[in-house]
Parts: sequence; structure tokens; C-alpha cells
Amino acid sequence: MIVFLLLISVMALLQHPFWSRYVGGMTAIKYVGVCCVVYALLHVASRRRIPRYLDTWQSRGIVLLCVIACLSSLMTGAAFSWEANAAISYASFAILFLITRSVVDSLRRVRYVLLAMVGSIGWASLYVLREWQKYHNLYADFRPGWVVGDANYFSVSALISIPIAFCLLVEKHPLWVRVFCLSCLMLSLAAVTVSASRGGFLGLVSVFMFLVAHSRGRRCSLALAGILMLPLSFLMPVSSVARLLHPKIGDIAAENLRKDAWRAGFRMIELHPLVGVGLDNFKSRVNDYAEDSRRVDHIAHNAYIEIAAEMGLPALTVFLLILWMSYRSLDKVRRRTHSGQLLNQGALSLQASLVGCAVAICFVSGQYTKFLWLLVSLSACFPAILKSGCVAPKEQSGTASCASNVEVVRRS
Repeated sequence: MIVFLLLISVMALLQHPFWSRYVGGMTAIKYVGVCCVVYALLHVASRRRIPRYLDTWQSRGIVLLCVIACLSSLMTGAAFSWEANAAISYASFAILFLITRSVVDSLRRVRYVLLAMVGSIGWASLYVLREWQKYHNLYADFRPGWVVGDANYFSVSALISIPIAFCLLVEKHPLWVRVFCLSCLMLSLAAVTVSASRGGFLGLVSVFMFLVAHSRGRRCSLALAGILMLPLSFLMPVSSVARLLHPKIGDIAAENLRKDAWRAGFRMIELHPLVGVGLDNFKSRVNDYAEDSRRVDHIAHNAYIEIAAEMGLPALTVFLLILWMSYRSLDKVRRRTHSGQLLNQGALSLQASLVGCAVAICFVSGQYTKFLWLLVSLSACFPAILKSGCVAPKEQSGTASCASNVEVVRRS
């Protein structure tokens, strides 16, 4: 399990000098992934029971989307490259699902994975804050994001971790867990603030609105959310709120580029609704569909448009099905468990993460975010853990309670 937790802990460090270094044709993090595959096989063999990998709709959707991506890459996609290929990314997401579904089979492992996700973004946030500390006085409107890859993509990953830390913090857990979650939560919020991602901020607002709507103490949750989020957003000279309320020339230019790319993407979808223009071909062909012969040369900055433009509307339908069925699975688990249980907290936090991520990827091509696919993979694990009897569902505990009450009445 340690090797899998290590993989999660370095997921956000996309351009780390060590983990992204190529050795023998693969990066260090890919070697960790290979070790995870071996461990998953050994774990399944030791359990002598093969998990039902395709027992949820989102798991079937992952496999189907991977097949569509590979076919699109073979038929109309860009030139193949082991170092940067979208089809390999989709295949790696399918492998991540298989690993997660194989090894996350108990409440103890759920707790470890959730804490690893929180710690991963907390660790990455230290790099983001350090970059901002070193360079924000040297460059006007500096937005950090070298080690973590990009400020916008880091914000999408952070949106998945922040609700987990929040939910584990407000419930009763050992002191070290609450201190750890509070520390990582503050670091993550500060890092998202200095990243100044407008889409990330809208996703963060959606996250806290969801948590407030589904929390027991809504007023306390709203107050805590405001205390954690608003001061940093308004006091920082460069933040997502400042970019939304008072956009500068560069911000307005970025908005115009996105609008041009979206219009070109809709034109691609209109002309190629079934198979798209080919996986990973959006940027190379966007100028062919731009209006008024404008030079766009830009990615879509919208996951939904990019998927539909590159692989067609059927692929977008599968992607939306994956998101929706992941949400439904988590919602069923949340409703069938008590609010104080770990599985309930995990389901609630991952639901909030999914909502925030779905909003944020409207403004960034976030379909390649590893944490998003880890979230989807976990959503397929939770129902199986609930069925295994590790957690007593509400109906069962309620029935047991009624039976005990009847027994008391009989004895009296």
C-alpha cells in the first residue's frame, strides 16, 4: 500500500526535477506506477478474489472512453510519441482505475488514500507558495506553477483535495488528523489564491456552496468557509477575485483567446460531430476553424468542448456519463451511511470535489487531471466497500435498533 500512497503523493508534481526525470525512456513516477501495478496483482492474488471491476457505470465508461481515445489516436490522431501522447494518458487513467479498484477495499485504506490526497496537494502547495515568494516582486502579476505544471491545472487538482481536508477537519477525528488536514487546507487555499485561477475560484465557490447545502451545521460551515477563503482572496494584490472584478489587459486578452478557441471548437463539433478532428489535434487544427482568419493557436481551455471537438459527441457523452454516475454512486453511499462515518465523509467530500471540478474544467482542459480520475476510481470503490459489510448502512442499523427496542419491550 505504501507504493500506491507514494504515487498519490507525487501526482501533483508534474515537473518536479526528480519525479519527472526520464530514466530509460520513462519518468520516475511511471516506475512507481509500474510498481503499483505489480503490487495490485499481488494484492488481488493474496485475497484470492478478483474484484468486480465493471460493476459500476463509471468503470465501464472509463474503459469505453479509453477505447474511443485509442481508436481516435490510431485513425485520425496526432503523431505518436511515448513522451507526450493523449492516448497513453487515457490508458494510464484506465490503469489507475484498475490499481485503485484492486487495492482500496477497506475503510482503513480509504482513510490512507484520502489523507494521501490531502497531503499531496499540501506538499505541492509549498512549491507554489515558494515560487510566488521568490518571483512575485520580480515579475508583475506573477502566477506560480512550474513544479506543479500550471496554475490553472494545479487549481483543478486542489479543488479535489480541499473538500476532503475540510470534511475530515470538521468531524471528530484524532488530533493529529485534524491538525494535518487544517495545515494542508490552509496551504492549499493560499496556493490557490496566489495561483489566481478564475475558473478555479468559481469551482471553489461551488465546492463550499455544496458543502454548506449538505452539512448539518450550515451556518457554522458557511462561517468557516468565509473565514478560510474570503480574506486571502480580497487581500492579495493578484488573486482570482481581483482578476474577475478588475481584469487587466492580459486578463482581457486571455478571455478573448478563450472565446475564439471555443467558437472554433464549436465549429469543429458542427462539422465533425461523430469522430471529431482526432485526439490531440485541437491545437494544431484550431486555426482552420477560427473566425475571420484569426490566429488562435491555443488549446480549448474547456474540457467538454475539447473532448467533443477531438473525439466527437459520443466521447463527450461517455465523459459526462462518467462524471454523473460517479456523483450518483457517491450520493447513494452518502445517503446510506451515517454522517459520522468515514465512508459518509469521504463520499460527501468527493461529491463536492466532483462538483467543483466539473465547474472548473469549463475554463481549462482539465480532462487530463490525474486527481480527477483518481476521484472517479474511488467512487467505484465506495459501493463495494459498503456492500462488503465494513460499514453498517442506515437501513441495517435502523432495523437493528428497532429489533433491540422490541426486545426491550418484550423483556419489560
